[in-house]
Amino acid sequence: MKRTGMERKFSIRGTGVLVALGCLSLWGATGCSTDIDLTAPYERTPVVFSLLEAAQDTQWVRINRTWLGDGNQFDAALEQDSSEYVAEDLTVGMEERFGDQVIRTWSLQDTLIENKSTDGIFYGPKHQMWFFVPEGGLDSDAEYDFSLDIEDGTHAEATTNMIATQAGNITQPPPGVSNFKFGFASIGFQTTYPDITFKWSSTDGASQYDISMRIHVTERIWGDLAHTQLVDEVERIVEWPMGSLRTDSDEGGEVLQKEVSGERFFTTLATQLEQDPYITRVLGTWDEDVQIARAFDFILTIANDELATYLEINSPVTGVIQERPEYTNISGGLGLFASRASQGVYGVGYTTSTIEHLMEGDATAALNFCTPNPFSDFFCD
Repeated sequence: MKRTGMERKFSIRGTGVLVALGCLSLWGATGCSTDIDLTAPYERTPVVFSLLEAAQDTQWVRINRTWLGDGNQFDAALEQDSSEYVAEDLTVGMEERFGDQVIRTWSLQDTLIENKSTDGIFYGPKHQMWFFVPEGGLDSDAEYDFSLDIEDGTHAEATTNMIATQAGNITQPPPGVSNFKFGFASIGFQTTYPDITFKWSSTDGASQYDISMRIHVTERIWGDLAHTQLVDEVERIVEWPMGSLRTDSDEGGEVLQKEVSGERFFTTLATQLEQDPYITRVLGTWDEDVQIARAFDFILTIANDELATYLEINSPVTGVIQERPEYTNISGGLGLFASRASQGVYGVGYTTSTIEHLMEGDATAALNFCTPNPFSDFFCD
């Protein structure tokens, strides 16, 4: 069912222009003051970001504030109290609701997280976060209301629906088929690259799907070119993004399909991995019970309507006009309160032709791949 929540707010952020008019005297005035205060009066505005996810035990909310001051604003950005509130000044709440009936409520707690990059212009690595741990998780059929009250009288609120994540809506690759294999190449008189088809049906609340593949690789680092002195083994995941698809509505039941050329598998590895004669690579891990080398996870990352709109508006600008609308669904503030989910088929195998072309094809031969399948001619000796 189409949700009804907080009204989206769009605005075009223009360029402020300050015009100073000089004093004019027809009778020979001696002058006027040229002092101009460029720091305009302003109100601190809360900036809220949260993506609820039913499958997660802990739900997180980030709350910052806008600021304005004298001097270099880049220096001010490095100060923690420029962009963060005093925790004791905030009351942060969450409600779970079905229609007009409130089922559960939570008072969020604050904590400090130390995973923020220090390469940016803002204070790091510590940053303030708010969280709650709903017993039994969140309900994908409910709506959730966020509220923020600040000691200075400011109030902000937002509402989001959730995404139904029932199992079984991915049909290709087939879930539950333990010996399914991807064939990214077909070797014969001439090597060809079949189109790989991914298919699923949308779920209630979902507006956009980001499609990706995770490729599991073990890198073996050797101390000699003969590969006799093993120095280290490193587990790696190569991310292969395949684009996004928008749904016609968020009511669910829409059949979606994505096709990619098998050649992209090889070009992805060729561009993301380093050619080094001291490194050999194992594609996937060996499943002894099913007798298959498992190397791929097919992942759908799902956004509800608020998140999909936010992502669309903030995508790279390719046109002549560089200004873009500003999107927020926070009433009384700025930011985004939305939901996401993920689904996948994990541990998919690959065909013999795939590993053969990976080892011998022009684009990937120097990456030194092999298979953990002990019955294969391309086994990692």
